Amino acid sequence: MAEYNPERAFLESLAADPSGGYATDSPGQQQPVTSDEDEDYDPSNLMPSTDYPSHLPKSAAGSVSPAPSASVPVSPPADADSPTNQAPSEASEPVTQQRIVGGFVVESSDDEGDLPSVKPRAADAALRVGGRASRSPQRSISSTPSNTLPKTNVHIHSASQDQGGSGAHSTGLSDPAPSLASVVPVAAVSAHENQKSPPVASTPVPEATPAPQAAASSQPQARLPLDRIGILEDRIKEDPRGDMDAWLSLISEYRKRNKFDEVRAVYDRFFKVFPTAAEEWVNYCNMELQNDDFYRVEQIFMKSIQSNHHLQLWSTYLDYVRRRNDLSSDPEGKARAIVQQAFDFVLGNVGIDKDAGNLWQEYLSFIKSAPGSHTSGDWQDLQKMDRMRKAYQRAICIPTQQVQNIWKQYDQFEMGLNKAAGRKFLQEKSAAYMTARSANIKLENITKDLIRTTRPHLPPAPGFDGDVEYLHQVEIWKNWISWEKEDPLVLKEDDPPAFHQRVLYAYKQALMALRFWPEMWYDAAEFCYQNDLVQEGDAFLLDGANANPESSLLAFKRADRIELTHEPEEGEEGVKRRGDAVREPYNKLLDALYDLVKKTKEREERTIARVKEMHAQNAPQDDSADEDDDDEEEGAPKPNAREAALQMQIRAIEAGNNAQTQLLSKIISYAWIGLMRAMRRIQGKGKPNGNVGGFRQIFAEARKKGRVLSEVYVTSALIEYHCYKDPAATKIFERGMKLFPNDENFALEYLKHLIAINDITNARAVFETTVSKLTQKPETVPRAKPIFSFFHEYESQYGELSQITKLEKRMGDLFPEDPQLARFSHRYSSPTFDPTIVRPIISPATQSKPKGMPPMPMPMQQPSAPPMAAPIQMQMPLPPNPMAVPTIEETTPAMNHINQAHSDPSRFQNGQNMNSPRPPPAVAAISNSPKRPFMFDDDDGDAQPRKLQRGESPLKGAAGRRLDAARRNQAQQGGQSHFNVPQAPQPSLPRELTFLLSIIPGAHTYRETRFIPERLVDLIRNTDMDRTGPPPVVGPSPVYNPQYAPPPRVQFPGAPAIPPYPVPGMYPLNNFMSPWAANGPQGFPYQR
Repeated sequence: MAEYNPERAFLESLAADPSGGYATDSPGQQQPVTSDEDEDYDPSNLMPSTDYPSHLPKSAAGSVSPAPSASVPVSPPADADSPTNQAPSEASEPVTQQRIVGGFVVESSDDEGDLPSVKPRAADAALRVGGRASRSPQRSISSTPSNTLPKTNVHIHSASQDQGGSGAHSTGLSDPAPSLASVVPVAAVSAHENQKSPPVASTPVPEATPAPQAAASSQPQARLPLDRIGILEDRIKEDPRGDMDAWLSLISEYRKRNKFDEVRAVYDRFFKVFPTAAEEWVNYCNMELQNDDFYRVEQIFMKSIQSNHHLQLWSTYLDYVRRRNDLSSDPEGKARAIVQQAFDFVLGNVGIDKDAGNLWQEYLSFIKSAPGSHTSGDWQDLQKMDRMRKAYQRAICIPTQQVQNIWKQYDQFEMGLNKAAGRKFLQEKSAAYMTARSANIKLENITKDLIRTTRPHLPPAPGFDGDVEYLHQVEIWKNWISWEKEDPLVLKEDDPPAFHQRVLYAYKQALMALRFWPEMWYDAAEFCYQNDLVQEGDAFLLDGANANPESSLLAFKRADRIELTHEPEEGEEGVKRRGDAVREPYNKLLDALYDLVKKTKEREERTIARVKEMHAQNAPQDDSADEDDDDEEEGAPKPNAREAALQMQIRAIEAGNNAQTQLLSKIISYAWIGLMRAMRRIQGKGKPNGNVGGFRQIFAEARKKGRVLSEVYVTSALIEYHCYKDPAATKIFERGMKLFPNDENFALEYLKHLIAINDITNARAVFETTVSKLTQKPETVPRAKPIFSFFHEYESQYGELSQITKLEKRMGDLFPEDPQLARFSHRYSSPTFDPTIVRPIISPATQSKPKGMPPMPMPMQQPSAPPMAAPIQMQMPLPPNPMAVPTIEETTPAMNHINQAHSDPSRFQNGQNMNSPRPPPAVAAISNSPKRPFMFDDDDGDAQPRKLQRGESPLKGAAGRRLDAARRNQAQQGGQSHFNVPQAPQPSLPRELTFLLSIIPGAHTYRETRFIPERLVDLIRNTDMDRTGPPPVVGPSPVYNPQYAPPPRVQFPGAPAIPPYPVPGMYPLNNFMSPWAANGPQGFPYQR
């Protein structure tokens, strides 16, 4: 090569040491220091001597195989442990110049840098092509089933090679159901019992040595358009968890060709990725039932039903049991007993499903079909009756769609046996039925838009197609689970196991559809731990981590759970075992993340290669020989424009993949941070390469594995300082500054550390160095603002004023958008004080004047009138009487304009209303009902009535005629009105309240005594109208004042007759006022 490629040098070093630092007996490695002095620890000297533990994959040290060349020998992986390949690591560093390429520091012992770099695409593609050729065989176009002659037993060669085993291997879910062996009868071994797919012998492909011309393309070999199965296999290989359509299409394609062995092989691979896809388990089972392969059907049930609480799957199992046990020819009743056990087994697991109503109906029909009659008195018939009653009582307590029909059947069943006993049983279960019925209505409303599928899909990224719909489904599942946790069936106190079963069932249903949503797994595990269901919680965490190996949430939760529950042991071996147990979730997470980074890079290379290939195919033909010179000059810039468009497209692809890689690097970094903190708690500081490595060993492994950000160095340094006060913290910061010179967050943490240890000189040097680099380019100037802000705060508190002024001038030049007042006030500000906003109160009279309260709307008050001596009868067409009985309902201010129509009709005689030929409409009285608050409609300008009072029904007989005559007389007396505004009657009150209101004096008579409204309302509220007591008593009135005349007596329709007052100040009191006399003066609802 014309110029030196540092990445090629790094790959040469890996070729010289294929073990990648795993071998512990390498002569070139440095042995761990046996001294106990902590000050000898230097993290920069540990890279060559750091060994990997045995749990990491072999490909971790170098995920990219070296390219074949004359100077670099290509060694197969089998010779990695040979002595010739174990060269000292120092010999693998050909240059001493420090360069960071591809996230690796080539010349030094640290290869963890994650700075973006530009590498030659052709050489890198050649390296990756060579690496893949030495690892896995390539598919041949001619070996696909579509390109060969039809055969009877054709297996999926490539699929078995991808999965590393035979196509007919089991899914691993081999735990049998507890009751399955006793429920399913042992049938005769069919011809399909021994028809298992033989293992597919994979033919090894010799290691390919790519030609130099093909080294620039890492795209897999193209397939023919008719090779549908091969295309689907490639789609599955590239995206096994995301491309659900490819899986289903491949299964359908094999079933169309009647290649059932291939279908079984694909199903086995499919259920390794989607073990909870119950719908596909049902399809798989139905395929075997169509082939009458009962042995395979039973094997499917053994693997599926216990881990999938799906109604359709369990119904299929029940149908199979009934198919295999004929009830028509069962004189001994063995088949019926087996079916009965199957029903109990199914209903105990999925009988609480909201769609299980038909299943309960089938169970009731099965019990009714048993021999005997439930109406006779034989013991067998009575047993059938008890069984039916028990089944009915179980079914009506479960909120299903058929709960109402089942209740009707139960009612007919009980009333048909014995009406007296039936009423008793129905009354006992009526409350449970009503609860289940209302719960079913509520649950149907919650799950109205729910899509209950068991084929999970990966959640779309935020802002991309389908993200809103997916989140909506997640919200519906959460609402269902929250509703179950609220205990609408009142089971938490009476039957806690049933309550737990319902909540766990809802979680399991949700996880079938949201298998790739880690938060749901976490919530399910937390619910189990909060309710002492430890085994179920551990199972949720383990299954969730297997379904989402890249989820840091589940890995952290599982590691914390292991750390809390693992019993601490004495000695180094016990500490090591506990550390290994806690490391297991972190190791799986890190392996998955590193593998995802590798796949992201490979996807980027394939995409770029595909784009270049399409660009080359669409290149215009060279017609310059047939054109004149002018045409050639006009067409000259066209290739440049096409090349510019190609480069722009490539840069867009690289930018998108770099963003994904950066996100993965952050997750990887925080996974290492979590592991470091856990090992510090369990093993302490430790010794690198020792039996108990501690958190230092984790830090060394993270640096060697690469793809870590500056946060890993910050965490390690702060642990060294805060936990052990070790000077190695400063060394780690110094090492990090060389690897992350432009990372403002790392520089800020380094500044804080130097100030914490009172190393102000180095702090100023780090500050100047960092801000000088960041302010050289305009696009990186905003990144320096946090550093300036922190150092300005430090200088304001502990520096000289001249330095503060110079620093503020630099900040003003770099950040002119910030006001100068903000920079100045920052000198004296604190989280609780800001000199720019604090203002003392000098004149309370002028500065602390309370704001005027908004005017409160007052209810309309009717004018008072002098007392009337004669009794008055209330009549509907009359205007409101000032002495009328007050009502509980008050008129709101918003209805004043309506009430004025009743109180002052003369206002319609003036102005425009008087000259109008159309009479004003009759306005009905408005009632603000106390049953619910009066709400104003925003769309209306004025308040609209919520409820109109209904007129009083006319009286019949002589009383009605007298009332009608009184109304006509009143109408003649008031005939001078141009119109009559009808008024709704006052609501009728009980006799006692009417009498009480009649003896209360008018408001104008009060001078000293005042009623307390609250206590008066309480008295009316607590009065027992139905209680009969002694005859009325006569006592002194609590509201009478002898210097005023007694109030007039008003006779109301329906009120009891009022006797004359024989003695001034002696009023008749009804029996409901006896509590006042019993309680003494303190019981009177008045005050003076």
